[in-house]
Amino acid sequence: MFTTFKDEKTMSEEKQKVNKAKAKAMSAYKKKQRLVLKELENNGSVTIPEISEATGIETSEVFKHVTALTQFRKVKVVGEKEGYLTYALAKE
Repeated sequence: MFTTFKDEKTMSEEKQKVNKAKAKAMSAYKKKQRLVLKELENNGSVTIPEISEATGIETSEVFKHVTALTQFRKVKVVGEKEGYLTYALAKE
């Protein structure tokens, strides 16, 4: 069975929609990650709940960002405060 030009165009349009959705999600993710990094830069040693409060990002999302940033060695654990680990930017 052969596809017509119309079928190919429709598939292409669907692919563009998916790519736009992925790009939008990635943009939102990166924006939140920048907010987390900015909070760490401005305040040094902070806890996940403090970052969450300052940025308005849910604690569970902050945890995911901090975990990823720790794995990429951009953030490190520097201590403990009130039962929570404190984090700071890792020096390169």
